[in-house]
Amino acid sequence: MTPSVSVEEPTQITSRLIPLDEVPRDQRPDPSFTIAFDGSNQEVEARAGFPSVRVGFLQIAGVYVDILRFLNANRSGLVDARELERAQITQTVNAVLPGSNVTIKGFTGKESWRAEFDRALHESGIDDFGAKFTLADALMTIHGAPGRPAPHAELAKCPSCEKASSPVQTVPPGGGRCSQSGCGEALHLADVLRVYEEFSDEGENLGPLNRAMNIAERLLLVAYIDGFYREDPSRLSQGLFITDGPLALYGPMAPMKSKFLSYWEQLCSDLDRRDIAAPLLVGIEKTGRFVDHARAIQDHIKPGHVMVLDTPYVNQYIVNQKPEHFYGQDEFYGRRFFYRTTTGEVLVVTVPRLPSGRPYEKPQKNPDGTFVSGPEEQLASYPTLRATLEALDLLQTRLYPNAVIPVALAHSASSLPLGTGRSVLTLLAQQALNMPRDTISLSRFKPPRYGQR
Repeated sequence: MTPSVSVEEPTQITSRLIPLDEVPRDQRPDPSFTIAFDGSNQEVEARAGFPSVRVGFLQIAGVYVDILRFLNANRSGLVDARELERAQITQTVNAVLPGSNVTIKGFTGKESWRAEFDRALHESGIDDFGAKFTLADALMTIHGAPGRPAPHAELAKCPSCEKASSPVQTVPPGGGRCSQSGCGEALHLADVLRVYEEFSDEGENLGPLNRAMNIAERLLLVAYIDGFYREDPSRLSQGLFITDGPLALYGPMAPMKSKFLSYWEQLCSDLDRRDIAAPLLVGIEKTGRFVDHARAIQDHIKPGHVMVLDTPYVNQYIVNQKPEHFYGQDEFYGRRFFYRTTTGEVLVVTVPRLPSGRPYEKPQKNPDGTFVSGPEEQLASYPTLRATLEALDLLQTRLYPNAVIPVALAHSASSLPLGTGRSVLTLLAQQALNMPRDTISLSRFKPPRYGQR
């Protein structure tokens, strides 16, 4: 159960509120466009009547919205659907991943999943900026620098022998072989994400499927940000980039948050040298304990006010941890805030520090034994917050609670069919994997270029 502040303790909330017009704002133009990213996934039976034979289907959408054109779509008080349609451009990528009892010939279940996930990263991407830029390219870019993908990525351990090496092994985009004595197994670029660690040879694989979807959303975001950077960096200062969920990575992928922090730091530093404002980047949560908590206390937050969620408050009232608990140290590359819009809706947002830095630090202990947040939690470390929230205020929708139009559009574009649509997904999955409807093997699928055991 999510702990919440009782009605008798409103000062714990009100003391952390600040009017939006008092939040520091950096010098930047108002955003002229926004791109929102969302994804959905389902795991379905790959063969009717055999529930243990499963495949996963995921779809990611990025929706570009021309803000000025969008705002002009309701000049008469009613939204002009045609003008709204002209104000947006949608890009989707999708992939099929093998689940339990679905294998490439000569591969184990986990090896099949690794190979197919790697193939999905190399085949899924965008061509909005000329040559195709894949999710694998985006992954190499966060290991390198803006506009300069790294030649290889570091691998913490081999998925086969599970041995960590010193120095750390590296994997080029096309894959390689484990350098450990007696191993020599195939390595894939996707292995650096470590999503395979949660794969199950039997039963559902919704866990790794969700991880794959989440990282695909983040990599699609990087593909667009880096595309603007390479083509015309000045356009980044005009953009608002929105992800579904917090700016964080969980589970085996959590160490990757340092790569996102590094990319963001290099991007902001380079733009600053060119006298270009950093892009607005925000994660918006629709569900979870922070959303539940925000709804529980929203009557104590005045419209147009920001609530600064310092670590002591989070530990005591939301995650139910000890005062010294170091919340967010492993997963987050942005910091959460509550914002109640001018129409009374409550948004749970995550924004990154600027120009760089970890968003959370260990709470500091006072001489009297109480704990306080560190200086990194001050609003001065988040100069994009005000412009971000002002833009979100303009883009609200009542389509569902605490929603924002671009996120709602991305959610609609990425949604997979339910009910009878599951049979359609099964057919699509079988087609994508070259799997005949009367077999449970991928024996007819051409093995990846890195070979098979």
